[in-house]
Amino acid sequence: MKTYWDSSALVAAVETPAMQLRLQRERGVTRSHALAEVFSTITGNPKNRADAQIAAEILASLAKSLDFVDLTADEMLAALKSARKLGVRGGRVHDFFHAVAAKKSGAKKIVTLDKNDFAGLTEIALEII
Repeated sequence: MKTYWDSSALVAAVETPAMQLRLQRERGVTRSHALAEVFSTITGNPKNRADAQIAAEILASLAKSLDFVDLTADEMLAALKSARKLGVRGGRVHDFFHAVAAKKSGAKKIVTLDKNDFAGLTEIALEII
């Protein structure tokens, strides 16, 4: 069964050996944009900031356990037509596009650190870490 990993779950995989092993064992699906989100998080955290080169190497390693599904501009525009009905505004659009990509990939679960991020955005069963 395909499992979609959002950016928060991928950050957890970077920081937690058990999550990294789970990703390696199960293999995950995500959007290419998630790499930028994870890079931003791990290089921008003032308390534990990773060097950009090390972050790139970490992401390259993480990517070996991921399949990528991306949305075309037409798919994104079509999805945005339902944004108002689903309560999508502001930064929530990023979670919305994760949900749309998860559906496109055929994933049955989304691994995330915050189920509320996806509340009402998809009919896909959510798995909370």
